[in-house]
Amino acid sequence: MSRSGDRTSTFDPSHSDNLLHGLNLLWRKQLFCDVTLTAQGQQFHCHKAVLASCSQYFRSLFSSGGGSGGHPHALGLGPGAQDGLGGPPKEPPPPQTQEEPGTPSSSPEDKLLASPRAINNLVLQGCSSIGLRLVLEYLYTANVTLSLDTVEEVLSVSKILHIPQVTKLCVQFLNDQISVQNYKQVCKIAALHGLEETKKLANKYLVEDVLLLNFEEMRALLDSLPPPVESELALFQMSVLWLEHDRETRMQYAPDLMKRLRFALIPAPELVERVQSVDFMRTDPVCQKLLLDAMNYHLMPFRQHCRQSLASRIRSNKKMLLLVGGLPPGPDRLPSNLVQYYDDEKKTWKILTIMPYNSAHHCVVEVENFLFVLGGEDQWNPNGKHSTNFVSRYDPRFNSWIQLPPMQER
Repeated sequence: MSRSGDRTSTFDPSHSDNLLHGLNLLWRKQLFCDVTLTAQGQQFHCHKAVLASCSQYFRSLFSSGGGSGGHPHALGLGPGAQDGLGGPPKEPPPPQTQEEPGTPSSSPEDKLLASPRAINNLVLQGCSSIGLRLVLEYLYTANVTLSLDTVEEVLSVSKILHIPQVTKLCVQFLNDQISVQNYKQVCKIAALHGLEETKKLANKYLVEDVLLLNFEEMRALLDSLPPPVESELALFQMSVLWLEHDRETRMQYAPDLMKRLRFALIPAPELVERVQSVDFMRTDPVCQKLLLDAMNYHLMPFRQHCRQSLASRIRSNKKMLLLVGGLPPGPDRLPSNLVQYYDDEKKTWKILTIMPYNSAHHCVVEVENFLFVLGGEDQWNPNGKHSTNFVSRYDPRFNSWIQLPPMQER
């Protein structure tokens, strides 16, 4: 309580709880809801004020009135490195919006000046209905019910809609739930969403588990697909820890285990700093040759597709369908520079990588898990006046592009 002259200011600590309880009651009874969210065909009637107060994404969307009318866009999940293929996360496009029935079609000027009330229906493609329901439960109750079966869906929705409080709760849940029984599942979720601290905690259980394996079990672990960790360097470091755990007995197995690693999948700087610095990699003849072969592979980038072996093969048997560049519909007719892949699990397209240039009507070929893009047009012209002689190659091992010598003809 504060007093100033004849005026008294009194704070009621129960007001925020009463307010949240009241909003939750309105939501449960579907009273005064002014926006409908749709995910996987399921509708959720909500209040714009509640969504905007907790989500920067909705706050920006409702304040600008963006997305009403015009060509709808689908809100999709940002890609992550997985199955040997990965790219930097992209900002999600705006959600698809629908006008209320009976609303007259608006002119371009109306669309530019659309009020927040123009957005009444949002179709969130790529958002899980289960994840969205649990996120909405948090917004209206301050509680979220999580399990290892649902936490990834909640995490994805919270990141898409920019609700950091829910993301923080998901991370805390994962950190608290890690055990010997589930560390592999937690590690996979952490790697997919870039949760470094959670990944470190899960890897501790992994290392403790691995140190107790016998030689045959360790050899089978290195041959397994998918591997238990997200990088070849981590697999090498795990092998070194296993050898060092009982050096007298296990060091004899070093050459056999190292043959099962794919050193060409480790970037050259890390080969020098992290692999070459290990004593037996310098002293054992078999390990020396494995390291030398990997270094030679990196020294000749333009011939890597001709020098493929087990040491450079991607640790995945999963095939993916790609969309490379192309000419999207619309008045601009600007060729695309995106390479997208189809996520069969989420039933949506995600961005894998960005080409060094825009291209359409090109030729594409896959050779030894390298993607070659040849020729095409970098600008649209009905007479083909902007054809190119470019040749570029994408390497999913390192998510990188290189320019190859151009063709003699455009």
